[in-house]
Amino acid sequence: MLPPAPSSAIEARLRQRRRRSFFAHALLFLQDAIMINVAFVTAYYIRFVLLHGVQFTTVFIGAPLASFARLEAIVTVGTLLLFALRGLYRLRVTGTWFKQCWLVASAVTTGFAIFAAYDYVVRETNITLGGSRSLAGLSWLLIIIAVSLARLLSASLVSLLYRHGHFLTSVLVVGSGRIGKLMMQQIAANPNLGYRVEGFIHDMEGPPTDFGRFRALGVMSDLARVIGTYNISEVIIALPSHQRQQIVRTAEICEAAGADFKLAPDLFDLSLSRIDLDAIEGIPLIGVRRRPVGTLHYRIKRLIDVAGAAVLLALGAPLWLLTALAIKLDSPGPVLHHQTRLGIRGQPFDCLKFRSMYVNADEMLASMGIADGADERGKFKLKDDPRCTRVGRFIRRASLDEIPQLINVLRGEMSLVGPRPPLPSEYERYEEWEKVRLEVAPGITGLWQVRGRSDIDFNEMVLMDLYYIENWGLRLDFQILLQTIPAVLWSKGAY
Repeated sequence: MLPPAPSSAIEARLRQRRRRSFFAHALLFLQDAIMINVAFVTAYYIRFVLLHGVQFTTVFIGAPLASFARLEAIVTVGTLLLFALRGLYRLRVTGTWFKQCWLVASAVTTGFAIFAAYDYVVRETNITLGGSRSLAGLSWLLIIIAVSLARLLSASLVSLLYRHGHFLTSVLVVGSGRIGKLMMQQIAANPNLGYRVEGFIHDMEGPPTDFGRFRALGVMSDLARVIGTYNISEVIIALPSHQRQQIVRTAEICEAAGADFKLAPDLFDLSLSRIDLDAIEGIPLIGVRRRPVGTLHYRIKRLIDVAGAAVLLALGAPLWLLTALAIKLDSPGPVLHHQTRLGIRGQPFDCLKFRSMYVNADEMLASMGIADGADERGKFKLKDDPRCTRVGRFIRRASLDEIPQLINVLRGEMSLVGPRPPLPSEYERYEEWEKVRLEVAPGITGLWQVRGRSDIDFNEMVLMDLYYIENWGLRLDFQILLQTIPAVLWSKGAY
């Protein structure tokens, strides 16, 4: 076992982290300053060049840009100060863009409200302020637009760098239970955050074992060594709430090792995405948002499902008929394969697929035994499966075998987007917290479909479905539908 990193190495890591943080914030500050001035100059050009001679609230007086230098400086410094006060330089660049836009608009509006109040009280009539009221209104709008678009561009660029593995923050998750697994999956499902999960610390009984793509780097006694060895920048403590002493000890080790840490609360199996934080006189309060079952959004989702399934079945009818004919000519047996799956609230339904295997596939499986690549928890798919017919291999890679599930969508048994419908035998192996997958209708496509499909470990696939349920929204559905197109075209994980 390697010893923990010496204090000199810890100090060096902390200095490097502070330099990176300062450099990133300085760049963002400089970008905002440039965009504020660009917006101001653009507003001047519109007011005094494009709208030359147009009179608004005051008599028009043509004025050179230099005469507004003092006002431009005041607007720039004041706006940047308000940005800092509103916390815009504490947010991650790739954080929620709408939240950033709202804070930008709020800060700029506050600044120009102060200017309007000052102008009303002082009532200066010199050329600098007398002709600046319409300029101020244009500047207010253009600054919001320019800064917001610049931040969107920066976030897109940084997100692209993150996706290609640049400037990632090394993260260690302490805890191998439910909360730890959910945290790892949610981080992996959001590459825009710029985190790279190096692995996790095992805190349960038994020897540490890897979890899908995530590596078990040691047990609790190895924490200091792991932080130093893997140059961990941030630690997420995801331990059960009853391990209070261990949580405190973990925080002390992180602080001594020079790693930032955050605590993921274990709130009696509540969904972390449904937690509302509030405070009364400084006392933090935690509430839980109700699931939006039966809300307008779900009705809209159902409407989209029906319309989308009907259109796809109608427009692709010639292709579906050709596929059925090819299946019938390639091997004896029915065109459609019927399989019992579990839908919303565990209700069984007849899941339809184009048949891609020989009719005696079950007998062939019994003679094959369990081959490499089969999942011990029930998901069983093999590359180059000898039970597949020639047409079956093609329609699987092209995802054409799932087209009949559009009929399940019209019946209300499935949705276009949702968790993967489990087999009854799979459901029997679920842990209690994993059964949340059945709270919504299963889908033809989902996160598991666009992020690897059959190449994904069963446990990780379950967590992807849970992430979808906890973060559901129409926007997420549309994102998954759009990402399904390249996933199908490139056939990643399809076999």
